[in-house]
Amino acid sequence: MRNIQHSTLVAIGGGGGASQILIGAAHSFARRVAVVAVTDTGRSTGVARQVGKIPAPGDLRATIAALAADHEALWPRLLEQRFRAPDHPALDGMAFGNLLIAALAQLDGDFAGAVATVAELAGSAAEVLPASTADVQLCAELDGGATVRGELHVRGLGKPPIRRLFLDPPASAHPQVLEAILSADLVTVGPGSFFTSVLATLQFGGMVEALRSTAARVVYVCNSTTQPGQTDGLSAYDHVARLDELLGPGHLDAAIINRSPGLPEEIVSRLAADGLHVLAPGDDEIAAIAALGVRPLIDDYSESPGAARQLWNKQDTLRYDPAKVDAALRKIADSR
Repeated sequence: MRNIQHSTLVAIGGGGGASQILIGAAHSFARRVAVVAVTDTGRSTGVARQVGKIPAPGDLRATIAALAADHEALWPRLLEQRFRAPDHPALDGMAFGNLLIAALAQLDGDFAGAVATVAELAGSAAEVLPASTADVQLCAELDGGATVRGELHVRGLGKPPIRRLFLDPPASAHPQVLEAILSADLVTVGPGSFFTSVLATLQFGGMVEALRSTAARVVYVCNSTTQPGQTDGLSAYDHVARLDELLGPGHLDAAIINRSPGLPEEIVSRLAADGLHVLAPGDDEIAAIAALGVRPLIDDYSESPGAARQLWNKQDTLRYDPAKVDAALRKIADSR
């Protein structure tokens, strides 16, 4: 693959989506920056938050480990090591990296510095920044007017659709994140949990404004499936339109949208059994996205189907192939 070496790519998302984007772009951008969600309240991360009084470390830890130059080195493996302690429920399943970030943050009173130290220890090949250094809760107003507090409840099953998100208390984005967005050549948003990772990062003060002000192309990497408790019944168009509405007309330049016509039925059925339905946008839906002023890039971007992955407290999904996404991003960057 030829080395284009554009200047800066910023990838906004959670613990899996942002790292996949940046792994694929390793030979295409001189500087790669992950901006990672910090409002998770899941089991291991939730305990670490309570212990350290810090923003969520879990997605940051996972991103750092995924971006390590040598995945077999000690530190990346140690970050992902989970305690086996059935007699101590609070520690059982706890990722060591979550506690390390919490300890370093308490040591110096600097959460962003703790993340930077862990990234250095792990030999991360890209910068990893928390969306914010504020310890806040993600909340949602639901259709019908009810509100829920805490990421775990925002993504809870069996509730009305999510109308809007907000933070309690309101907080600003990490200044280094805003600087990276404003100086970027390309910014990707997603893929990832649409409300609790992707849109959650954009709730911090200054994020939307930076995405509106940057000279970079802003690209949404649309989820390949729906997600129970968050996007049940939403189409690819609905995902794009929701983000386009948040950013405002003319600020979302393009959307990378997966369409996998040859996906084996057993994969579709396996995902559906977990409540994940593959998004398969038709030509009318693609035309509607283009009518928003968002350039749709449609292809089969998915990884080759394989056996179901066993993930910690997360559902397996249809993942994007990093190399395929990189090719699309280079096409966008070259078209400036």
